[in-house]
Amino acid sequence: GHTNAVMSLCLTPNERYIVSASYDCSVRIWDLKTNQAVGDPLLHDDKVLAVAMSPDGKGIASAGLDKKVYLWSFE
Repeated sequence: GHTNAVMSLCLTPNERYIVSASYDCSVRIWDLKTNQAVGDPLLHDDKVLAVAMSPDGKGIASAGLDKKVYLWSFE
């Protein structure tokens, strides 16, 4: 899925998905049951350094070299 180094990972509270942040300027969601990406990548304007999941599993935050923090809905 990613085309460059993965810099950060987080597990969803239900332990079904992993969210990854990469130097390819994207955040991807992976289904652990199928080992496939879920949906389209979430895109930044530059390399992504960190990703975190909200405790309720409904939101994703990501940040990178574009000096922006993105908030994504995971519903």
